[in-house]
Amino acid sequence: MSVTYPFGYLASGIAAGIKTSGEKDLALVFSQKPAEAAALSTTNKFKAASLILSLKHLRNREKKRAILINSGNANALNGKEGMIITERLVSELASGLGVNRNQVLFASTGKIGLLLPEEKIKGSFPKLIKALSRDGGKLSAEAILTTDRRPKVVVCETEISGRRGKVRIGGMAKGAGMVRPDLATMLVILTTDAVIENEALQIALRTAANHSFSLITIDEDQSTNDFVVILANGAAGNKRIKKETKEFYLFQEYLTACCQNLARQIAADGEGSTKLIVVKVSGAWSEKDARRIARRIAGSNLVKAMIAGENPNWGRILAAAGSCAARIRPNETFLSLAGIPVFDRGEKMPYAELALREALSSSEIKIELDLRMGNFSAVSYGCDLTEEYVKINKEYS
Repeated sequence: MSVTYPFGYLASGIAAGIKTSGEKDLALVFSQKPAEAAALSTTNKFKAASLILSLKHLRNREKKRAILINSGNANALNGKEGMIITERLVSELASGLGVNRNQVLFASTGKIGLLLPEEKIKGSFPKLIKALSRDGGKLSAEAILTTDRRPKVVVCETEISGRRGKVRIGGMAKGAGMVRPDLATMLVILTTDAVIENEALQIALRTAANHSFSLITIDEDQSTNDFVVILANGAAGNKRIKKETKEFYLFQEYLTACCQNLARQIAADGEGSTKLIVVKVSGAWSEKDARRIARRIAGSNLVKAMIAGENPNWGRILAAAGSCAARIRPNETFLSLAGIPVFDRGEKMPYAELALREALSSSEIKIELDLRMGNFSAVSYGCDLTEEYVKINKEYS
C-alpha cells in the first residue's frame, strides 16, 4: 500500500506519455484532509523548477492536500519557460482537485534540460484524479521510477494510539543513480495519519533523514531534484504530538526506522549494482567523525569495485578511512570485512583468503571498523560498482 497505508490518503499512477517507453510516469498522492507538511531538499544550487515551486509553497503555512510526481523528465534547467509551465500544471491540477494551488507540491525526476510535455500532462489529469484510490499506492510507487529496477515502499504501525487505532506511517521512494550523502539524490514521499505539530514534524523528519538518507551513496553525484517530504493529516485522531514529549520521540523512532528501510532499498538498487554494502563505524571520537568515515568508505570507488570483484583487497577500506578529516589512531583500529577480521591494532590478521573470497560472494557485505577512540558510531549504506553502471549512464537519455 505504501503511501496509502495511513488513514485518509489516496494515490494513483498512470502513463501520461512523458516516457517514450509507454511505462507509468505520473503519480498523485492526495490527502482527504488538509495535512501538515515538512520537507528536505537538495543543496544543489541548480534546483529543478518543480522543487523551486514546492519550496515556495512550503513557505506558505497553509496545510497541503496533494503531491504530484512525474518521472522521465527532471524539469530542470529550462529557464523561465520551464517555471511557467510548472506553475500552470500545478494550477490546473489544483483546480481539478478543488483545492488551493498553494496546497499542491510537485516533484520530478528524469533527464535534465527537457521541457515538460505540458499538454500531455494536463490531458492526463482527469484520468489521474479519477484513478485515486486506497489501492493506488503500488501504482504510484511504480510511476515515480526511472532507472530503478524495483519499487521501494515501506509501511509501519507505531505504538501511538488514536481514535482509529495506532498511528501509521507509509512511504515510497525512487533512487538508483546520482546518489550522494547530501540528503542523497532521491524522491521520497512519506505519509502519516498522526496529529502532530508542524515544528515537531520537521524536527522528526530531519533527524530521520540524518540517520538514513544522509548516510547512503551510490555514485557520489548529486541531483537537482532531491526531495523528501512528509504529510501528516491527523486522521488517526491521536493526542497532538508536541516536540520533546514521549510520543514525539516514539514517533521519531518509527519514522527513522521507515527512512532507514527505504535508504537500504535505494542503496541495494543502485544502478548496475549486485551487492549492498553496509559500513558500520564504531568507537569514534565524535558522531561527525563516525559519519564522515562511514560515508567515505561506502562512497569509495576503489572499495566499491573491490566488492564487485569479490576481491579481498581490504587495504582500500583503511586508505579511504584514513583520507578523512577525522581522528584515527591506526595502531588502535580494528577492521572486519564480510564478518572476517582482517586488521587489528596496526597489524594484518591471519585469515583464510579463500574463505574471505567466498564471504564476499554474498549479496550484502558488511564492513565493520572500530576506531577504539570514543563512544560514537554511524552506519552508511552503499553498493558495488560494476561495468553495468557505466553502460546505463553512457546510454541514459
